[in-house]
Amino acid sequence: MNKSSEKPEKNPLQMVNDLIETMRICDADPQEFIEHCLSIKTKNQQTVLLHLNTAQTMIHDRIKKLRALGKPIRMIILKARQEGVSTLCEALIFERTARFENTNSLIVAHEPESTDAIFAMSKLFYDLLPKWAKPMRRYDNKKQMVFENPDEKARAKDPGLRSRMVIATAEKAKVGRGLTIHNFHGSEVAFWKNAKELMLSVLQAIPNLPNTSVFLESTANGFGGDGEYFYKAVQDSIAGKNEFELIFLPWHLMDEYSLAFTGDKEKIKFSETLDEYEKNLKTSAKLSLEQLNWRRWAIQNLTGGDIEKFKQEYPATIEEAFVASSKSVIPKQYIEAQGKFTRAPIRKLDDILIYEEPNPKHFYSLGADPSEGIGQDDSAITIFDKMTGREVGSYIGQIQPDLFAKKIKQAAELFNDALAIVEINNHGLAVINALKGEYSNLYQRTVFDKHTNTKRKELGWKTSQTTKPLMVDDFIAGLRDDDIGLSSQTTVSQMMTFVHTNESNRYGMGAESGQKDDALISAMLAWQGLKELPSEMPMQRKGRSMKLY
Repeated sequence: MNKSSEKPEKNPLQMVNDLIETMRICDADPQEFIEHCLSIKTKNQQTVLLHLNTAQTMIHDRIKKLRALGKPIRMIILKARQEGVSTLCEALIFERTARFENTNSLIVAHEPESTDAIFAMSKLFYDLLPKWAKPMRRYDNKKQMVFENPDEKARAKDPGLRSRMVIATAEKAKVGRGLTIHNFHGSEVAFWKNAKELMLSVLQAIPNLPNTSVFLESTANGFGGDGEYFYKAVQDSIAGKNEFELIFLPWHLMDEYSLAFTGDKEKIKFSETLDEYEKNLKTSAKLSLEQLNWRRWAIQNLTGGDIEKFKQEYPATIEEAFVASSKSVIPKQYIEAQGKFTRAPIRKLDDILIYEEPNPKHFYSLGADPSEGIGQDDSAITIFDKMTGREVGSYIGQIQPDLFAKKIKQAAELFNDALAIVEINNHGLAVINALKGEYSNLYQRTVFDKHTNTKRKELGWKTSQTTKPLMVDDFIAGLRDDDIGLSSQTTVSQMMTFVHTNESNRYGMGAESGQKDDALISAMLAWQGLKELPSEMPMQRKGRSMKLY
């Protein structure tokens, strides 16, 4: 062999320095450790180093930002199938546990088969680690890895990391009161039968420190039943009611979810057959025809031709992920169509969200759904523009009736003294009584007096067995005809959980168990109010002021 081609051997000091530098790089960015030290089995049965795909990189980039801010990692990940989310979460927790002292990590999966698969993944991570990165391990049975010196006699002087990873199934997982957890990964949380109770114990055990992490990831599983906890956690994250950061990963993030055409002829023919949904998705998500081609293939071959099932397993939007049950009152296609209208507010008036500034030439209708102001229910306001059908303002919060009356007055006066339709059922009467002396432009319903055989006007909207179906049907017609444009994502989300029910005092329809419909009801009330308003602004006579309505 030509000696000049031989690489000079590194001296021991250089090797130590190289190792120190490598460890420094890994400490600075866990992705370096993951991609250079952790191995996985691929779908085609190869063992390769774990290189982050698009979805995994998106998650890890958000983690780096949180760590740079010194914040604990709290993430809810709503995903499509086979995006590598569980693999990334497991790699992140393994890196924290197998490299740092006194670290306790818990991984919980939804079924025994998944628990076995996650444990096998972690075992492979360890088995194929480079020698310099492999910590001492005492045992890895009973679905746990303990990174300690296996030599009992030597353990006192050289204990090892004293870190532990436990992997359990949701139904059997227990978290003791005295346990401290530093890293937690909940896999397919929407399919846990005891999610609320288990997560209550888990979150109590995790200190609110920058070196801790919680990953809750899942495909969707509806709104109620086993899926209720995950759905509520997602909605609370959207509304800013919890500390979790939501990451949604649509199916089209994955490069492999694309199917090439056999030639230009097939591609042209395919483009001519796109339906309205596919055209909108292509535009909004900037999809290629190859991606839509894969979607059609997947609907037939992965979900048996069931489009709704595909949307649940491979969602393009958050709304699609949570496919409503068969009890849903509002057709799913109308809910999905509202996605093109939702938007962020341009400003706040105190805590009232403003989506558009009032137009002095427009009429406005304000719907108000009051609550007691304590407990679980919210009070809600929605304001519609008569001329455009767009939602221009909204409010949701727990507030006492007299203060809610002030909130209604404040919002209504901003929007040209909007017509206020206040539901008077339950605590609505207290709101009306507080409001009527302060604000005059209030909706009046017609009441028939059987004793006098006459009609009279009374303030407020009364929801009943007769008026609720009318209110709902009118709102659905507005959605169907594309006359309604909702700005609030909360209202769109509540449409998905508005179901047929036999519960008393709900008149056949209401929020699914554990969900809310306050924002939606206020929107329906506001839509009713538009019937009372003129369709165009009357001409103002010179020298006179005119009452608009």
